[in-house]
Amino acid sequence: MSFFSKKLRKGGKKADTETDASQVNPVLQHMHNGTKFTKVRENGSKTYSRNFVLSDDCLVLEYHPSKKTSSRSKIPVQDIHEVRTGHETDTFKNNKIKSKYASELCFALIVGAENHTINLVAPTKEEARMWVQGLRWSQKKSQNINVKDKQAVWIREAFEKADRNQDGSVDFEECLKLLKKMNVKMDKNHAKKLFEKADVRTHEDAKGKTVSNALDAEEFINFYRMVTRRPELVKVFQEYSGEDDYWTLEEFVEFMHEEMKRFQIKAPWCKEIIEKYEPSDDCRKRNILSFDGFQLFMKGANGLLFNPFHSTVYQDMKQPFCHYFINSSHNTYLMKDQLRGPSSTEAYVRALQRGCRCVELDCWDGSDKEPVVYHGHTLTSKIKFKDAMEAIGKYAFATSEYPLILSLENHCSIEQQKVMAHHIKATFGDKIYMKDITSEQTVLPSPEDLKGKVLVKNKKLPAPAAAETTQEDDGDVSDEDEAAELESNDPEFQEELAKKDKKSKLKLAREISNLVNVCKSVHFKSFQHSKENHKCNEMVSLGESKAFDLAKNSGQEMVEHNTRFLTRIYPGGRRTNSSNYNPMKMWTIGSQIVALNFQTPCDEMDLNLGKFQQNGNSGYILKPVFLRKANMQFNPDSPGDQYTQKLTLRVISGQQLPKPSGSKEIIDPYVKVFVLDVNAEYDEKTEVVENNGFNPEWNHIMEFEIKSPELAMLRFVVYDHDRLKDDFIAQYTIPIASIQLGYHHVPLLSMEGDDLDPATLFVHTLMSSPQTNR
Repeated sequence: MSFFSKKLRKGGKKADTETDASQVNPVLQHMHNGTKFTKVRENGSKTYSRNFVLSDDCLVLEYHPSKKTSSRSKIPVQDIHEVRTGHETDTFKNNKIKSKYASELCFALIVGAENHTINLVAPTKEEARMWVQGLRWSQKKSQNINVKDKQAVWIREAFEKADRNQDGSVDFEECLKLLKKMNVKMDKNHAKKLFEKADVRTHEDAKGKTVSNALDAEEFINFYRMVTRRPELVKVFQEYSGEDDYWTLEEFVEFMHEEMKRFQIKAPWCKEIIEKYEPSDDCRKRNILSFDGFQLFMKGANGLLFNPFHSTVYQDMKQPFCHYFINSSHNTYLMKDQLRGPSSTEAYVRALQRGCRCVELDCWDGSDKEPVVYHGHTLTSKIKFKDAMEAIGKYAFATSEYPLILSLENHCSIEQQKVMAHHIKATFGDKIYMKDITSEQTVLPSPEDLKGKVLVKNKKLPAPAAAETTQEDDGDVSDEDEAAELESNDPEFQEELAKKDKKSKLKLAREISNLVNVCKSVHFKSFQHSKENHKCNEMVSLGESKAFDLAKNSGQEMVEHNTRFLTRIYPGGRRTNSSNYNPMKMWTIGSQIVALNFQTPCDEMDLNLGKFQQNGNSGYILKPVFLRKANMQFNPDSPGDQYTQKLTLRVISGQQLPKPSGSKEIIDPYVKVFVLDVNAEYDEKTEVVENNGFNPEWNHIMEFEIKSPELAMLRFVVYDHDRLKDDFIAQYTIPIASIQLGYHHVPLLSMEGDDLDPATLFVHTLMSSPQTNR
């Protein structure tokens, strides 16, 4: 146990009132001591012996990634999404690995936004059981950690970075090196003054030796707080505290009304917040909020830009199914590109965990009478359909309880289609929605009606004639083949594609057809034809080029079409690298199933993930009334000023911005803000602040006129200015409809979507009628 950990456990109310879990739980104590595991590389090609240790506070997992270095790799437990037991990852499903290691010895950690897997083999079954149990307990603890405890973790990490010789204290030179690592360029004399101010006593190091001119753990906390003291927050606080150094309940209420525009807030709510965030016992008893309490409050859920109410399902879920945007994936099975990339069941797990509610399966005949999923006519690897079903079945409703669509691109023979139908029914049973849509129905059921149900999207055969009693009446339907639309000069791909009969018909098995009801695939002829002939459950799929042409030339007709029918959009054939189109235009015309390549970190996926974090990350967002009500004549190319509002945004400051990967230099950050609106995109950037990634201040005011606040998106991107090419640092994307007004922090994410906590931006927002300031 480090000196710092001992100090934390001695001090503070929590340590006095709660029993440390490791004192009563021998499993955690065992994990603190460490265990040697066999670590299996993700592709199964190599194994390594590695010692894993759980930190004293159960919040960090450490191991040596290589014998060549003494440095340790650290995995925050909060980044571990899942502890998966047995042969349940692609690595452990490899026949060679599967036969070598018993299922009871194996478990995997699923880490980060990209679902990186760490595959481990324990020396004994009991060892595996203990680590799985202990890690799951630690996961729950990390999920429930409050802002104050989070701050303690950051400070501890900072102290341990500074304490290079591990003697339980840090001298001035160690502190200077730490400041540089933390992206702080501070005048040495000023840093020395803060150091001396914090160094209030002589103390002993971990070996009992008297140390002076050095900071122990408690002194370092004071030094850290002085370094991280936020003058811009102090200024906000003092505007309402008057001559005092605290807020009364009345001053807190006034702040919430005047600055945060939350006029419903009353004194009892403020009292609850003080109880939750105020670190001083005396202040809590007096119902007052100190600056330290205010700073913690501003880093909590109510101090973030995203409205916490929108992290719940708050929208009406009883509207017809076609009245919702649906979080949708294209070629979900792929991990990389469209021509040679690997396919994986893990890709389905990742998409479902990110809120996806429409997954795609390209199904082809397998060599052992088991259908496979892969990108036909290409050299992408194959996975068994039944393995895909098993993975989807386990995670179908883990993130959202609302309906899941299985979008089948079916190229299988009748025999293997029957196998597909068997696997679907065996996996989902009565979760499959089997109620037929009758010819009398004019609207689809609602997401609420379909909650917990699986919908199969595919072609459907006509109902059997009344005289026919057999279910063996298979029939011909036109083939849908997105892979055939790919544009590539790859000779092997061209050779495969040449084998395809362009006019081929697909024989459809009745067993598959019977599973289709809400999402019946049909070909698109014209909007007029659809209006006159299509039933409410008949939907079209449009390639990117066709969809954007229709949106450009027949935008109002397309909006009107999407008030009645589902439309699926998928990336164009030229996107062999799995890039994505901008989904904003398709949302603007009301298309519900706007499918993107989830495997590719990019601006377009940031928009998608940002949009669907609202409504509880349920994967369903109610469309604005002008996109769901017929005959409203909404023109996406000229939306008018009916819904226009003005956003005034002040980008005030940044906090603890990370350096670009591999960089040792202190960054020169600036923020570029994008507003993506109906048929328009605006951007503006702040000035560059040189040599300060720790606490840069910009105080840059921007104004944007927004035509449709219900559809518009707000995006922050932080860059490091460079003479040759500016480096991406972080981003955050949010629906305009989900922003809170007033002073708030913007959490920052990596390119892959990982939380870069404690990195944030501090901003002020105001929405008003455009006439207000004219």
